Amino acid sequence: MVLFKTLHHFAPEFLPALSLVPDPRDPRFTVYPIEEMFLVGILMFILKCRARRNIKFRLGTQQFVENLRSIAEVFYPERLFLFPTDSLLHGCTLNKLLKRIPEEFSRQLLLLLVRALIRGRCLEKWRVLSCYSIAVDATGMIVYYQRHCEHCLTRKVTGGRVQYYHPVLEAKLVAPGLGLAFSIATEFIENPGEMKNEKDKQDCELKAFRRLLPKLREDFPQLTICLLMDALYANENVFRLCEQYKVAYLTTFKEGSMSATWKEYQALKGLAPQQYLRDSNEERTLEFRWVNEIDYNGRTLNVVEMTETKGGKQTYYCAWLCSWFITKDNVKALGLGGRGRWLIENEGFNSQKTGGYAMEHAFSTDNVAAKHFYFLLQIAHITNQLMEKGSLLRKKIRTSMGSLRVFSERLWSLMTETLIDPECLRTFLAQRIQIRFDTS
Repeated sequence: MVLFKTLHHFAPEFLPALSLVPDPRDPRFTVYPIEEMFLVGILMFILKCRARRNIKFRLGTQQFVENLRSIAEVFYPERLFLFPTDSLLHGCTLNKLLKRIPEEFSRQLLLLLVRALIRGRCLEKWRVLSCYSIAVDATGMIVYYQRHCEHCLTRKVTGGRVQYYHPVLEAKLVAPGLGLAFSIATEFIENPGEMKNEKDKQDCELKAFRRLLPKLREDFPQLTICLLMDALYANENVFRLCEQYKVAYLTTFKEGSMSATWKEYQALKGLAPQQYLRDSNEERTLEFRWVNEIDYNGRTLNVVEMTETKGGKQTYYCAWLCSWFITKDNVKALGLGGRGRWLIENEGFNSQKTGGYAMEHAFSTDNVAAKHFYFLLQIAHITNQLMEKGSLLRKKIRTSMGSLRVFSERLWSLMTETLIDPECLRTFLAQRIQIRFDTS
């Protein structure tokens, strides 16, 4: 109930949009409507099935189908979802369908959900200096020890073995203070085809970034954006792209990257002792130092560093290059905003790899279908975060379940083992409920 109520609240147009995906199948031989197949694909990740074959073993009960049918009748009386049989589709059936549909349609479903959240101003409270914080980083998805397809990247590992792997570059909208991190743009890092010789340069993270940023700006032309990036992105080409597409940035700044600029910053910092701010409370002390307008290849860069101490011990330090002119009024927001980049690692990649979503599992050996499954995973991850942080479940999950993983298990048990009373659903739906994010 909470799952469908949450989606209905934040993005009422999302589930109806599943029926708009073009169906390549012959309608004479079609059993499962396309919207139900995509819904089951999303539920596979929401309920942490970990593999498409587990659709049959974890979800394939008559009670599960009956419950989906009851939910559909209450939430969508126009009969958007029919569930014509007493059994769910097999995971292989879903895989065969996704092979035949361009992955762009799953990407558009993800965009529809994200746009609904932005349009609803759900995350306004967690903007940094009026900008939405978007962390950018790459991560590995699938690794093989035999060539999987012509798009595989290759690398040698210990012992001389060759790995064939598929990484992805993610841009995730993060909300420091709330703990949200969800996909807003994706660029798959892959070779365009079979590498003809060893001298051919493979695709890489920075090449993917040059493709991702124009797409991000095209998808969100009016969005005020601040990119949070690691030290790999501290280079001229990235700064130029950010200026071209009118996005702000906070990029991790280390001694080993742009060493001449780092030395200049250290020298200038000693000449500007007044550019310092200390913010202290009972729990911790934050210290900020900064220098503006350092010359770099004809442009000026601004540097801010933040040190955190607790009980007299340093617990955190980082420095960033940023596109803002730094003052005492904005330095704290910049430092805490830059620190929010870690949400893409913790709440993002780590959750998707070890939190039951099984992102590193090969849901399909077909390149197109694998991308579909990746986008469906991202949709499920967003949905689960909305439920976890939303006021309908936040306190319940924290006090009686402990974690979202336990909640997913409880939800799976309820859906597969007991029948939901449609009248209870109607009573629940009739209630006027405002879902708010709970940061307690």
